[in-house]
Amino acid sequence: MAMGRKVAVAIVNWRRAADTLECLTTLIEHSPCSLDIVVVDNGSGDGSAELIASRFPQVRLIALDRNEGYVVGINLAISEALKGDPEFILVMNNDAVSTPGYLEPLLDIMDRRPRCGIAGSKILYYDTGLVWFGGGTYNRWLGYTRHQHMDEEDAEDAEDVERQVDYITGCTALIRSEVFHRIGLFDEDFDMYFEDLDFCLRASKAGYESWYVPSSVTRHKVSASAGIMGANVLTPMRAYHYARNAMIVIGKGRRGVKACTSVIGQYLVAFPYYAMGILLGPSKSSLFSYVRGLREGTMWLLRRGV
Repeated sequence: MAMGRKVAVAIVNWRRAADTLECLTTLIEHSPCSLDIVVVDNGSGDGSAELIASRFPQVRLIALDRNEGYVVGINLAISEALKGDPEFILVMNNDAVSTPGYLEPLLDIMDRRPRCGIAGSKILYYDTGLVWFGGGTYNRWLGYTRHQHMDEEDAEDAEDVERQVDYITGCTALIRSEVFHRIGLFDEDFDMYFEDLDFCLRASKAGYESWYVPSSVTRHKVSASAGIMGANVLTPMRAYHYARNAMIVIGKGRRGVKACTSVIGQYLVAFPYYAMGILLGPSKSSLFSYVRGLREGTMWLLRRGV
């Protein structure tokens, strides 16, 4: 039963108090059990922290003096949440909105599958209702990630079923606390983006499974906290981190010939794909940021002798 389970929630806010308030409202309203919620305000400096504290006094709020980056912020929230010895921690983006019955299926799969360490919802775009995340795949040979069913109509079919996947997006991920105790927190080398993929890959090496659970549904405003209110627009900041952090994932998990094939995949497959999207999109300057991220990611690999 979901009632009586010890579930903590970790959220980071940065200058999006309205989104965070909606996130918290739906979390609490649709939860079958009491939640120990920790919110880290990442140096917003715009009154966000005070507003959240006044509206939700039951939430543990950690207000930082400056923006330390998403991964540092979420790790602080998780560390604080772990002090309460919860069974699970729900990591959630502040621009995600829960729907009725979102938590029960995630808890259920944890009970049915003891090796499941990370469980994630089906995630729909906030406005359109199209699928944003239907399970994550990672091509290790090319170092390339993909959201399954992305931009498709939300419909029950033979492919959209509960299943084990390569990774769960950190937008909405229920994680056993023991996984954090076993492998540590999110890697702060990433700052933002790809930290969830890296975490799931590390968990897999430790014997845990990641499961996609479509009966749990969340709606996502898609990178609102990064100033992106469109589906897959690569702003300069996002383009930089996408390119750089994909290379770091490769360097942490592969060596020798395997690493070389993944790096080649980034240059010959991922780069043309994203470059085309950037050139056809509204933020063409993002191409320079992507190239800079690719270069810095490559230097990261070389410094570590990959």
